[in-house]
Amino acid sequence: MPDDVSNELIYSVLQKMQGQLSNIQIKLGDVEGRLASLEEATSSMSARIASVEVTVSGTHKRIDRMEHRLDRIETRLGLIEA
Repeated sequence: MPDDVSNELIYSVLQKMQGQLSNIQIKLGDVEGRLASLEEATSSMSARIASVEVTVSGTHKRIDRMEHRLDRIETRLGLIEA
């Protein structure tokens, strides 16, 4: 280091770095908060998707049962051959 670097210069550079570090920490806190919100939203969407899948599955089961009943009715009425 050159001899002309004074303690005041070092101190001012360190103060500036400290301020910048504070800004980075604030921004990091904001990013962490936003990430937590995204994680919560993703979890909520996953739960909704699972609910829709269950509903669709139930609907398919009902349609299959109705189709089976319709086949039996058609067979009994002689509308189709067994």
